[in-house]
Amino acid sequence: MTISSLVKGLLDKVLSHYKQHERLVGWMFFLGGVVWDALTLRRIDNFLDNAILLSYLALFLFVVLADILIKADQFKGDWQKKITPWLGPITQFLLGALLSAIVIFYARSIAWASQLGILAILVVGMVANEFLYRRINSLTTTLLMLCGSSTFIFAWLYPVLFQSMSPWLFRLACISGLALSGGVLYVAIRLKQAHLHPWGSVPMWGLVGFIFLLNVGYEKDWIPPVPMSVTAGGVYQKADKVGDTYELEYLTTSWIEFFPSYGKKFYYEAGDTVSCFTSIFAPTDMNEKIFHVWERYNEAQETWQPTDRIGFRINGGRDDGYRGLTRKRNVTMGKWRIVVETNRGKILSRIPFDVLPKPDETETRWIQKAR
Repeated sequence: MTISSLVKGLLDKVLSHYKQHERLVGWMFFLGGVVWDALTLRRIDNFLDNAILLSYLALFLFVVLADILIKADQFKGDWQKKITPWLGPITQFLLGALLSAIVIFYARSIAWASQLGILAILVVGMVANEFLYRRINSLTTTLLMLCGSSTFIFAWLYPVLFQSMSPWLFRLACISGLALSGGVLYVAIRLKQAHLHPWGSVPMWGLVGFIFLLNVGYEKDWIPPVPMSVTAGGVYQKADKVGDTYELEYLTTSWIEFFPSYGKKFYYEAGDTVSCFTSIFAPTDMNEKIFHVWERYNEAQETWQPTDRIGFRINGGRDDGYRGLTRKRNVTMGKWRIVVETNRGKILSRIPFDVLPKPDETETRWIQKAR
């Protein structure tokens, strides 16, 4: 028995088992991509991580094109029949890896109060990938997956490359994703795998609509300004830098309040200073100005009214983020929040807290250390 016959027999057995357990194998390929990302991804500006993700994207593009060419009978020979059953699992693994990387990196930049929706959409898209080739298999769906994954990846790669957070870089990412998926659509139309009507085609309008919604979401701050992210942040009774460490102190009247990362209630008396500490990650060599916008809630008008906008520059590259501190005196009782935003007004995070009179009972001082 020759080696080629042994390999052929092994592949036939594997293919037979795959067909019998297609759903389970699909989940295994999908979860394999997710677990692989969780174990290997380090930083959003890491060269090796981005090189691997770009190779996944390139391979995904190749698989999509191969699927179109096979359906159009552009290849001759029995080998295409052998590889066709594997296109689905390979696509699921690649999309699982790409979408989970996007979820992981974008989740770090989410301002939870306003941008949770985009994370939910990304998670739904990641899970929907498992059903791509059995439940919602269509050229439109595949192209939307290609367009979305490439756009979201380019949206952090371009700021890393150009060391800038310009909105035009996000638009360039959208154009790149649209051009990539549009090129695949052009091939599909030429090979009669997609229909071109006088008014266009369903995949074309789906892609244009998707890119339009992404731009609206970016303008409305529904999409976080990757690759920057707030790694830590809170409001404290006292904040001092001791050596290379910040000592952050807040008051509490209950051990239950030890669990939050900062004191959600600031117990205030005349003369106190409110300190806001944030640690902001930015890629290496990126220099941006960040603002802490202090806002108080007006109960009568039911609106948030800014009182101060205090800025400072950050230098990217530190694993735990660039640490910044702003302070405010003479605050009034009520609901407050601090909006952490970029120089162009893109929201990185919101830090809510209540200013209350200092209680008569003995308070507990809780001290955190931020390195």
